[in-house]
Amino acid sequence: MDFTKLEQSIGYTFRNKELLKNALTHTSYAYDHHTQSNEKLEFLGDSILEFLSSKYIYNNYPKLKEGEMTKVRAEVVCEDSLYIVAQRHHFSDFLYLGKSEIVSKRKNKTSYFGR
Repeated sequence: MDFTKLEQSIGYTFRNKELLKNALTHTSYAYDHHTQSNEKLEFLGDSILEFLSSKYIYNNYPKLKEGEMTKVRAEVVCEDSLYIVAQRHHFSDFLYLGKSEIVSKRKNKTSYFGR
C-alpha cells in the first residue's frame, strides 16, 4: 500500500514503512494473515499521547489545578476527539482489515471509524 497521501495529510513522512503498516494492522487482518496486529503499538501510543497532552496542558495552563488538568486531558484525548482526527485524515482508507471487519463495514455502509 502507498502511504504517500496519508503522510501528506498528517505532514510527516515515516522512515520505517513496516512500522507504519504494523500500526495500521487491525487484529482481524493479523489473525487472517498470521502477522502482528497494532495492539502493542496502540498501547504504547496511548501512553505517549497521554504524556504529551499532559505535558502540554501542564506547561500552557499553569493556573489549572490537578483535577482540572485531568478533565481537560480527558476531553482532548477521548474517543470523540480521536475520531475527528481519524476522519479528517482518512485513516480508515489505510487500515489493514480482516475479512470479518470488511464484511461488517460493507453491511453497515460506513468507514471503519463509522458513526
